[in-house]
Amino acid sequence: MSFELPRQEILPPPDWNRQFASLRAQAGEPGFDPPVLDADPAEVRFEADPQSVRIGDETTQNRRTRFEASAEIAVGAPGGHTQAPVTAQYRVDMSSTGATPEAMRAINPFDPDTIPAGATVRLDGGDYAGTPFEAAFGEIARANDVPLDQLALTIGRTREGEIRVMSGPASIFDAPTEHGPASQPLDREDFSKHTVLFDDPASREQRAAFNDLLLTGTQPDATVALREDVSAGRVDATITEVGSGESNDVTWTFDAEGRPTGAEATLTWEPSSAGRDSDAVENSAQSKFRRDHDMQGSGDHVGHMLAYRFVNGHGPVNMFPQEGGFNTGPYARIEQEWSDWLAEGMEVRVSIQLAPEGQQRPDQVRLDYEVIDPASEAIVYDPALTVFDNEAGQVYDRIARNDMPGMIENAS
Repeated sequence: MSFELPRQEILPPPDWNRQFASLRAQAGEPGFDPPVLDADPAEVRFEADPQSVRIGDETTQNRRTRFEASAEIAVGAPGGHTQAPVTAQYRVDMSSTGATPEAMRAINPFDPDTIPAGATVRLDGGDYAGTPFEAAFGEIARANDVPLDQLALTIGRTREGEIRVMSGPASIFDAPTEHGPASQPLDREDFSKHTVLFDDPASREQRAAFNDLLLTGTQPDATVALREDVSAGRVDATITEVGSGESNDVTWTFDAEGRPTGAEATLTWEPSSAGRDSDAVENSAQSKFRRDHDMQGSGDHVGHMLAYRFVNGHGPVNMFPQEGGFNTGPYARIEQEWSDWLAEGMEVRVSIQLAPEGQQRPDQVRLDYEVIDPASEAIVYDPALTVFDNEAGQVYDRIARNDMPGMIENAS
């Protein structure tokens, strides 16, 4: 097997963001004061004046309460320096059972400690034009290829206590099923977004990274940058780790009716499934896919051509109705095999064909893949084409992780 995907470059934000922001502030340009920017970001505090909090436009639906709010936020640095207060505008989505007046007023959009489990705060870039946050939000907008007034940033706490920060065009948060990451192939438009999950937000290191994002727009190293380019009959995506620059490149293909025909991918790293349960966009896309395909009671799962752990979702372009036992059995085992190769530092090239073409639920899934050692460019493993029927009773005997080092050594 041999194929190549065009590699799209997503450059990590420059490591001089902080120094450059400090120089801008010294020159009198809008931004945070030099004492704030020069401080250890873990020591910077965003303090909300409780008396300034205003709640409005409150609505409740499906046991969720949504409201808009504003508050005066003072940014303080060690040594007693405090930036002049900024009027923060934000929106909140939280469980109705916890949406007491006191709980609503206690939320500070820039302090994750005040965001309750299951709640999400949204900030819109245009609201922060002309404030010290403008420069940082401008950097985040640049990373997502959108103007400042089209940027949205969400900060949510998962039920496990993690903090998920997402940024991208406001449209993918306002209407993800129309043209964004949960939309159908024929409705899709190009987009870019960044996601980072802080699994220990109380730690000094992660608080520093979180604060630095708000102060200078510097994306944490663990941020996953996702970009999609849409053209006739295909969606090209790149999933990049900002810190290392490692990228997974994927192309999904479709027929003229938007029905999936397959995918090809080059995998070099594993973003993981951490936080998948709290990914509202992907969960919404799966629910809609299940309804659209009348899958209730069918025994089928909403299967992914490429597991969430490799591509972080992508909604219906990456989905097909898959027999449940096949999904959780053989298909999961071959995905684990790919994961083990990646953990050994290998590159995995995958080709997936759904057959026959022209139907939403394929009868067969044809998988071909090869493993490349990026150090030597040697082919480590190139098994024969694997053909699965999309039904119960399929089997796959995966390679043991312990056998992989020897195979790599022999290939080199």
